[in-house]
Amino acid sequence: MQIITVDDKRLIRKFVEFPDMLYADDPHYVPYMKADLTRTLRQLLLRDKSYFALLAVDGERVLGRVLCTISRNKQLDTDKCGFFSMFECVHDQTVCDMMLGEATRRLREMGATHLSGTYFPYDQDNRRGILVEGFERAPLIFTSYNKTYYDSMLTRFGLMKHADTLEYKFELADVPKKDKVARVAQYAQKRFRFHVDTVNWRQVDKDIADLHTVMEAATTEAIYQDAPGIDALNSIVKNWRRYLEKDYILIARSDETGEPLGVVVALPDFFDVFRKMRGETNIHALTVFAKARKHITSARAILQYVIPKYQAMGVAMALYFRLFQNLNAHGVDYVECGTMMEDNPQPNDAIRGVGGELARRYRIYYKEI
Repeated sequence: MQIITVDDKRLIRKFVEFPDMLYADDPHYVPYMKADLTRTLRQLLLRDKSYFALLAVDGERVLGRVLCTISRNKQLDTDKCGFFSMFECVHDQTVCDMMLGEATRRLREMGATHLSGTYFPYDQDNRRGILVEGFERAPLIFTSYNKTYYDSMLTRFGLMKHADTLEYKFELADVPKKDKVARVAQYAQKRFRFHVDTVNWRQVDKDIADLHTVMEAATTEAIYQDAPGIDALNSIVKNWRRYLEKDYILIARSDETGEPLGVVVALPDFFDVFRKMRGETNIHALTVFAKARKHITSARAILQYVIPKYQAMGVAMALYFRLFQNLNAHGVDYVECGTMMEDNPQPNDAIRGVGGELARRYRIYYKEI
């Protein structure tokens, strides 16, 4: 066995295809869109050279993979943190130790003081953390899914828990507190004089600016990353437009001033569609996409932010009440909300307050190197 650097198109293809072998018998596995991931890796590894990737191989057989970079980590108070992502490995501790050991050595030589992960390139909310609880149901859009042994494998390598992020679930036909949610939402909107709008594509720049205002005001040290800038949000909306449903993007605003007070953004669960497409984007796969997207019955709320001074005024309750109404109108019967940092009380309390039950737990690891 040896650890090799992914430095050409042939090895990128091996890196991209390895999980298909590893999860061949797992019905919950959702492949990446291979063309998109290949394009991203070619940019990061061959052109920008802002990341490096390793494969553990035995001859032509791939046994593990990992992608790494160095960037700022505000929780660890360092500008030189080695981040790892896209970790996959056969059930063999020696493979894990050799691969992550080589990654650690290279990151240390580049000046890194810590190793932390897992994260997705460009977006720390996408597929964040290693799933450690909640393997019973297939993952929803842009969440992590991995082998059950990864937690013990990473721990044996020497990584420690830095933080857990939580995902909550609702069966919409039987939201346990739906009558209370309706009463509180209606009372709050009347008492504190605010309303809830859906996104307006004809004034999307204004809506993105309002989204940014709320996120920036609500971002605290308990949140794992800084709020994205306007340019980043514009890019996200542009890149995700085909996955967005306007009725699932909600903004609470003051009746008097129009000031944005809170936001909730949910996505239809396209992972169920991607699973049917098997990671391909050929004509057959695109035909599957066109048909299957009309029958999505689950969704994931990926963002929830309320400006601090309005957090005790029922804004989150009103946003979720409207979201649940809109989801039901589109035939959605199951929704997950998250992920929330376990030590950030506001979103966790808000979700539990409307009847959310813990569905999954994801772990972010770290160690000094």
